[in-house]
Amino acid sequence: MKKKPDLKAFKDPSNFLNGGAADIAEKDYTNKNKILEKALTQQKIFRLSVEVSNALKLHIAQTQVNTGIRTTETEIVEKLLRAYLGI
Repeated sequence: MKKKPDLKAFKDPSNFLNGGAADIAEKDYTNKNKILEKALTQQKIFRLSVEVSNALKLHIAQTQVNTGIRTTETEIVEKLLRAYLGI
């Protein structure tokens, strides 16, 4: 019969069991504003015409090829809405 594993070498598992909140708090984030922005987002679901949806996908693909920087549909839509709303 095998014996129980020795858990003395492992860290306290309470961080894992509590959803890793303690691990997140321990990390050194260089851009705390970015974390705050992520925490203050809200999901919205929109239905767009196929024409607009395809044009958006094409624009993002071309932008990524030209700049080499990853861009998401959400980023583009948010920039456009901020400009439209004057935020």
